[in-house]
Amino acid sequence: MVLAICMVALLSLLGVWLVVQSGSTYRITQSVERHDVTFNLAEGALQLSWRCLTERSNEEILRDLTPNQDVTPAQIPYMQPDQSLGTGPGTLTPQITFLDAGTVPGWDINKFRGYYYLARGQGVQPLPDQRGGDAQSRVVSFIRKIGQVRSR
Repeated sequence: MVLAICMVALLSLLGVWLVVQSGSTYRITQSVERHDVTFNLAEGALQLSWRCLTERSNEEILRDLTPNQDVTPAQIPYMQPDQSLGTGPGTLTPQITFLDAGTVPGWDINKFRGYYYLARGQGVQPLPDQRGGDAQSRVVSFIRKIGQVRSR
């Protein structure tokens, strides 16, 4: 009888331990899924920034050559902040920052210039009933765009 009671107690402890471990595994899985969603949103926003830089000329994007200036074009619909995709609760924000402009080494100094940008993307997913705010991911890419200098 004592042996049976010890076995029941041991199996009960094992059952409680398995329930606790499965809850912990579920929370870890949810965290990884949130990270993947916010990272994918941020990467999508970065692709929108890159698309804007490839489609638009430097003259359309830049108003002046002030370094470290946010030059995100507000008139382009896909470059608006906090865009919702309609497929989930997350939002994405593309952003472009102008870094510097200089002559391209080895090229005719009077005709070509290298424009240096930081393209950024941010993804946010709200976390209900969580302390510490929403889940966020940010990605950044350094982009050098060569353009022909035109008189302004």
